[in-house]
Formats: sequence, structure tokens, C-alpha cells
Amino acid sequence: MQWLPLGLKARIMNSDLPIREQNGMFSVMLSVCSAGILSHILDPAVPVVWIRDHSPNRYLQWWKTQALFSEKGAFHEAEVRWMRFDLQLPTARFLEYLPEFEDHGMLLFQMTRRVPDTLTLDGLDHKAADRVLIQNGLHLRFNLPHANECAQLASPYREVLERALQRSTVGERAY
Repeated sequence: MQWLPLGLKARIMNSDLPIREQNGMFSVMLSVCSAGILSHILDPAVPVVWIRDHSPNRYLQWWKTQALFSEKGAFHEAEVRWMRFDLQLPTARFLEYLPEFEDHGMLLFQMTRRVPDTLTLDGLDHKAADRVLIQNGLHLRFNLPHANECAQLASPYREVLERALQRSTVGERAY
């Protein structure tokens, strides 16, 4: 802990961290940040990242791209709008791609195992969704509504948040 800023070191030693607990989930808010902060948060030993409802274009507008119209079809040039999908990637690969997410908000789950094909959170309230996620290997949740906005970091394990907050880049943003 020698390299930590004095204020953060004192908070950690006094267990005065801004971590809240509700319904078995621990959470902390992070002041204005981007997806890039995940390089200081994600645990490379936890194998899977699941990003829900990703949209490659941040704006509601028509844009040209190559798109698949069916699973076995070819890519076609098309104008699309509001393209949204879930992504599941190995954590290491996600970290390689992280710069491409810098200007995006995201709802990301780091999982100890792959997300089953049939698992969706549609229609579940937060409490029920957390229970389902924990049963399926939730390690960490990162919710950033938009780039350069406040984010919520949550986990069923307090020590996951404590470890993240020990990194000055993360700890200095916690409130």
C-alpha cells in the first residue's frame, strides 16, 4: 500500500471505503469515467466478459455497415439503425478491444463461466437479476450509462471491490 495516495491509504486502513451493501450485492459509485477504467478493474483470472445490449453506434441514426441478415448468410452492405446485441468474450480479448469501447456506455458482467445460451435478464427486476447472475457465476458488474458519466461497480464479493479501490485510478473516483 506504499504507492497509494495518503487519503486513500487512510480510508483503506480504516475500512472507511464508500462500499454499500444491499440484497447481497456490494457496490460503489465511480465519478466521471469511461470504459477505459476497466483495464484497472477487471480481474484477468476471471475468464468471461458479457456485455449486454451493446450498440456499435452511440447515436440513433442510420449508418452504413456490413451486416449479417441470417446466421449462415453473407455480410451485406446495409444502412442500419439502433443495432444492438450482447457480446461474450474472454476477458483477455475484451481488454485488447477495450479502446473501441472508450466512447460508449456499457452494462458489463465479468463472469466465472460462460453465460448459457438461454439466459436473459429481460423482464427481471434488479434483485431477481442479481440472484440469477450470482447463480451463473457473477464476479463483477460495471454499469456506465454513457461515456464520461458516473458508473456503478458491484459484486457479490466485498473483497472484489476493495481490491479495485486499492488501485489509485479507481479509488480516487469512488464515492
